[in-house]
Amino acid sequence: MRERMHAAQLLKWAIAILLYRSRALGLFHRLRNRHTLTVVVFHRVLRRDDPRTRTAFAEWTIGDEAFDACLAFFRRHFNLVSLDDVMAAAYGEGRLPHRSLLLTFDDGFADNLDYALPLLRKYKAPTVVFVSTDLIGRAERLWTEDLLWAARAGYLREADLQALYRLVTGHAPSAEGGSAAVVREIVRAGPSYALAAVESALGAPIDLKRISEPRQMLNREDIIELARHGVAIGAHGKTHTALDYAQDLTDELETPRATLRALLGRSARPGMDALACPHGVYTPGIVDRALATGYRLVFTTDGGLAALVKGRLRGSVIGRINVDGQRIAGNGRLRPERLAVTLFTQRHTPLAGQGSYAADAPRL
Repeated sequence: MRERMHAAQLLKWAIAILLYRSRALGLFHRLRNRHTLTVVVFHRVLRRDDPRTRTAFAEWTIGDEAFDACLAFFRRHFNLVSLDDVMAAAYGEGRLPHRSLLLTFDDGFADNLDYALPLLRKYKAPTVVFVSTDLIGRAERLWTEDLLWAARAGYLREADLQALYRLVTGHAPSAEGGSAAVVREIVRAGPSYALAAVESALGAPIDLKRISEPRQMLNREDIIELARHGVAIGAHGKTHTALDYAQDLTDELETPRATLRALLGRSARPGMDALACPHGVYTPGIVDRALATGYRLVFTTDGGLAALVKGRLRGSVIGRINVDGQRIAGNGRLRPERLAVTLFTQRHTPLAGQGSYAADAPRL
């Protein structure tokens, strides 16, 4: 059975390569996705010899050479647009070109400045970096992201995961979904808990391979530098807790806007008016609260291509497509046919109106 599945996967990618190299896939995209906005989300761009690659989560990380090739791909197949452009199209103040693409980053990793920015400038690619404001200036990343890596690497005991789940959710895990579901909920619910409190509750240090040099997260000066080069800085919650787990939703929504305004002054807009939901998790009530707080756009990770009507968007909630670094560049080199399949074949999603949004199942 496994051999048949592997053979089917190989055949699928062989066909994708053939279609891409024959330019049929590109033609399909030009015709099918003419009136759409594509929003992609990256997390990390790292050079192979950077020590941070040792514990970087592979699905959220892409090498600098592969990212360079991604940007060339985007320039070839899309019209790159800015957050200002998208904001204007959503509020009747402008129109987007055919096959628009908005480039975004989540979390606020320091490598966004170290490696991504020079390449973004090379291609003149407008970008939004969504930051969780409690992480600004931290040397280390969140313990929950260390935990995610450590769990995938097999460094954690099942008993530790069970105890952590009870700590951050307040109840025992169900039998459904296994350890992967347990880890996912810990990562969503745990960011507001300090590592010291977590280890105290467990009675022993967690076996995490933490790295603080080079610094993992953007500091205030880094963010100002990104903004100076035209990168929009948006909000990604305060603590990076999934908003349905937030102990204080008002704080999670309001504090990032105030922090960005104080840090960036006039250049805080339009980023401070855009929210990327941590872990992609949202509900109709969360969206309504976000809009009432002052956000004008709410980004999720629902995927899909936003349909344009005469160059304009209808609604304020926009899905994004996660670019899986392991899938499209697992060997360090971009597989353009895999990126093409990922982006060109997404479903078209007409946006909802200004209230009561339907949410798909949350995902990381």
